[in-house]
Amino acid sequence: FATFPTKLVEPCILAGTKPGDLVLDPFFGSGTVGVVCLNMDRKFVGIELNPKYAKIAQKRLGWWPQK
Repeated sequence: FATFPTKLVEPCILAGTKPGDLVLDPFFGSGTVGVVCLNMDRKFVGIELNPKYAKIAQKRLGWWPQK
């Protein structure tokens, strides 16, 4: 997966959405878009085919028990 800083995602989210909008990330990876959406009052749907990366995103977003 390709990790990237939240500062790279923020302008894209701001340019295309307003608070409360829904953002679709079809390549969710580690969940950076989800983190930005939560911080900017946007809803999101993330799609990730690789279970390993999906678990990373879930942990990062606090949706998975930490072990």
